[in-house]
Amino acid sequence: MPIDYLKKIHLREFDYDSYRFDPSSENASIIEGFYVFHKDPKENSHLIFNDGFPVLVFLQNLNDSVVVKDGSAAFNIKSAWASAGPVKNVHVKYHGNMEQLLVVRFFPGAFSKSFNLDHHYFKNFPVAPFYSICRGSFFSIDDFYALPSVCQRISYLNGYVAKSFKAQSGYEKFDSLLGYIQKIKGNCSVQNLAALLGVNYKWMERSFIQNTGILPKDYIKLQRFFNAYVKLTATDNDLMEIALSNGYYDANHFLKDFKAFTGRSPSQYFKPSIMA
Repeated sequence: MPIDYLKKIHLREFDYDSYRFDPSSENASIIEGFYVFHKDPKENSHLIFNDGFPVLVFLQNLNDSVVVKDGSAAFNIKSAWASAGPVKNVHVKYHGNMEQLLVVRFFPGAFSKSFNLDHHYFKNFPVAPFYSICRGSFFSIDDFYALPSVCQRISYLNGYVAKSFKAQSGYEKFDSLLGYIQKIKGNCSVQNLAALLGVNYKWMERSFIQNTGILPKDYIKLQRFFNAYVKLTATDNDLMEIALSNGYYDANHFLKDFKAFTGRSPSQYFKPSIMA
């Protein structure tokens, strides 16, 4: 999802332009939240980032579309897209006069269980058209967009997920592991995490692959980078201080991740006033 919208979610920066709806009680362990963002008309292009929580992003109207640019490649997506796993240097550009986005944020592993996907589905296509995903399900994009209000569309999504989600036993231990990584903001190594929580490394690696399609080190990297990114945009601390406080070895380690995820250095990415 657009990284600055994700930042609003993490910081709970909601107002009349961005707000949250809770999922239904039966989906509380599946969907983290529904979010509505009103698009800034001056900002037509956004960096996409995923923090390990898969998302569905619905455009305002059925025929709205975006251009997704992945490095030198570009392709169009109509109506909605899904994103999961590490997303590096990918941007979306909006067409037309669309004003609003509806974002559905799933807990790690829950999206694939809701749409009967292989956990490696997003490995080569971290931003994918939703049309291709829901083709084999009973989710109807046409029915969804025929509903006139955001609340009705959210109700439709709640109903679909409640019927389609395939729960698995033994998930509680893995869920607690994810919660702990989020709590410490990825400020750890895989080995230290396994030792601290008293879990077997092989079990942890297998659980991550089975439930999220990525390795634990990749999930930790997503948490670590995003929290460093948020801190960089919110403070005037220098790169070294931000890097070290978020588990990086040094500033160069952070800069390497920053360029990999955004395609640019911080000085190129941010306005001069932020980097001053």
